[in-house]
Amino acid sequence: MNSPRLNSPKLTSLRLKSLELPGHIQVFFKPETYPHPTGTIDMIQTHASWVFLTGDFAYKFKKPVDFGFMDFSTLAKRHYYCEQELNLNRRLAPDLYLEVLPVYQQRGLQGHGKIIDYCLKMVQFDQSGLFDQKLAHGELNPQWMDDLATDVVHFHAAAEINNDPDINHAALLTEHIHDNLSIAARHADAASAAIIDADKLHRLATWAESTLQNKQTALAQRQYEHHIRHCHGDMHFRNITLIDGKPTLFDCIEFNDAYRIIDTMNDVAFLIMDCDAHGRPDLGMRFLSRYLEFGGDYAGLALLPLYLFYRAGVRGKVACILANELPAAQQPPQWQEAARYFNLAHTYTRASRPALFAIGGLSGSGKSYLALDGCGKERAIMIRSDATRKRIAANFPHMELYGKPMHSHTYKAMFDAARTALAAGFSVILDATFLHPDSRQQVHALAKACDVPLHFFWLDVDTPTLKTNIRRRQQSGHDISDADLTVLDLQLAEYQRPSEAWVRFLKTADDWP
Repeated sequence: MNSPRLNSPKLTSLRLKSLELPGHIQVFFKPETYPHPTGTIDMIQTHASWVFLTGDFAYKFKKPVDFGFMDFSTLAKRHYYCEQELNLNRRLAPDLYLEVLPVYQQRGLQGHGKIIDYCLKMVQFDQSGLFDQKLAHGELNPQWMDDLATDVVHFHAAAEINNDPDINHAALLTEHIHDNLSIAARHADAASAAIIDADKLHRLATWAESTLQNKQTALAQRQYEHHIRHCHGDMHFRNITLIDGKPTLFDCIEFNDAYRIIDTMNDVAFLIMDCDAHGRPDLGMRFLSRYLEFGGDYAGLALLPLYLFYRAGVRGKVACILANELPAAQQPPQWQEAARYFNLAHTYTRASRPALFAIGGLSGSGKSYLALDGCGKERAIMIRSDATRKRIAANFPHMELYGKPMHSHTYKAMFDAARTALAAGFSVILDATFLHPDSRQQVHALAKACDVPLHFFWLDVDTPTLKTNIRRRQQSGHDISDADLTVLDLQLAEYQRPSEAWVRFLKTADDWP
């Protein structure tokens, strides 16, 4: 696997302007080219591909370009990368990716004889289902982030592990970050200096150099512990769509192994960064919290700020490249886009003191609702006892799920995860009943040991409301909690209202304090 260098080879003469379509591509605007009925034929064009939308199916061609890090300049390479795109994307979207088809010199898809190109046939989906479109129209259901997190956890767990000892993940990441910043620095000239701050770029480079040096051991450990896997590599809102009401990831990176064989935490960092870029950190923290709850990779948080920084830099670099290729009059929006992403990258370099939040109360009091509210507002990682219990249950196959021994293991796992997240600089929200004074004292001791502020909230809700909430939760079928009215009755039989001076009582879960 060759490491990509964006600043190495310049664009070849094969690079095509938007109106310079080859003849065999132009014919795909004609309905008779296809072996099936078509509706209105539209084309979507990117820097690397042409995609024809025909109604039921889409046909994707790779442009004969060589960007250095992406090389489709020969027929053999376009064939190979079409096959790569088909096979890699079938891991997450098997129903979307259908087949690779040859394009013949005579009669295109339905011809014979000499093959002059290849294309990827896909199921066409409604563009309004894309997550960026859903977000723009205020139609993105936050629960979709939970579904997505579950799918990504399973995907990462099944993904092929990088077993090549000659691939140095830390060195590749260092090179990619240096590329991002060096390209930005070269483009921060007179045309863009008013928008891209050269001094800020210098501070970013200084922070990156120091952080990469300090994280070498952690990066090597991630590789040793098999967290470097064949991931998606391009996980952001424009590559997620709804298929039959279910979030579906598509269009993974096929053109360069170095961008796809990465740390699983680097993979999810792209989506978290994209949520931040869209002004919705609540969605990113919800996705991250669920991903960690289901997968348990809290240790990866130590590297997440670096990966977020890297992902924002990638977007900033691409905006610089695009701006430089436009006429001067059309450049300012791209420079502004670049500045926005490098400003976002800068926010990931600023360390702040984390805090520990805890939300307790009887089942049905609305703890998880309140925790979700605070998750985005505090940029905090939510850790739920119900999710933790189910994740670790496989380690204790002979224990009753809600017995006292399992209860102890669950709280220990929660506190261990919280300790790891706090050490990585992330605030934490613990969501559990905390009915027993010992468990509340453990939270207090954890905050003291980690030297972080503690905010402990207790939802003091009347019994009829608790029962109503539990019935509603059971009817919805979407909640992870198994606590029913029987469990509530057992809790009420032993319940004593907390007496600790540092516990703050709330009557409703409607608002984060």
